[in-house]
Amino acid sequence: MNVLLTLVMAAAPGDVPRLLVLPDPSGGVLAATGEGTPQSLLDARKLAEALRYEEAVVEYQRYLSTAERPVKERSAALFELGFIHLVLGDEATAQARAIEALELDPRLSLTAGAPQKQLDFLNRTRKAWLARARLEVKDREAGDAASLVRVSLSDPEQKVARVLLRFSAKSVGPFASVEMSCEGGQCTTTLPSPTGEPSFTAYYFVEALDGVQATIARAAGADAPNQLVVVESRPWYQSPWVWAIAGTVIVGGAAVGYALAPGPR
Repeated sequence: MNVLLTLVMAAAPGDVPRLLVLPDPSGGVLAATGEGTPQSLLDARKLAEALRYEEAVVEYQRYLSTAERPVKERSAALFELGFIHLVLGDEATAQARAIEALELDPRLSLTAGAPQKQLDFLNRTRKAWLARARLEVKDREAGDAASLVRVSLSDPEQKVARVLLRFSAKSVGPFASVEMSCEGGQCTTTLPSPTGEPSFTAYYFVEALDGVQATIARAAGADAPNQLVVVESRPWYQSPWVWAIAGTVIVGGAAVGYALAPGPR
């Protein structure tokens, strides 16, 4: 039977937290000894089973530093790491890791035999995950300006006070900011040219801030910003080439008119 290493708080002498291996209802190959499981994840789980939690955290982080792993495997590892942080008393980090797990796999669930402490942790985290503010960059609509950025905002608990567009001419920043205008769950703004030129390439991300100016939602980020290329065509009367061509036509037309005009030369 395929199994998922599930972190639980089990009764033991002195109430020492320990780990149990419970069935995996999804049938995923996530066993602590499963074929194909990275050694770093195997080592992390063995250390956690041995109650060597601080060392286990290091191995989990080593495993998570490699992004090219199956989504369900990474999600399970993140939740396991989160529960270790909970055991260690770091509730903020525990919830952050568990929320990351739910972002990867919203259907993440535990077995029927999982202890109440672990079920409560997952349910509490899922509730916080569903209630938090979210931002999503949307496609432009017909008639939108080339530099318009449109974002949808979901804010179930009405915590968002401001939404900022951060932008730069370089992917690594530094990023300036402009406040977006929000109405009916939609925020928009014109992305300013970071170079001052009408045609430009800009890198940007969007942040939602609460009443104390803390970031509570983000679309993209400074480490992986979105890119927008804007090509602005000048109106014809502002283009020097138009006047150059027009001048040539006028001069040429005058010459032709002169040549065809009757009378002595």
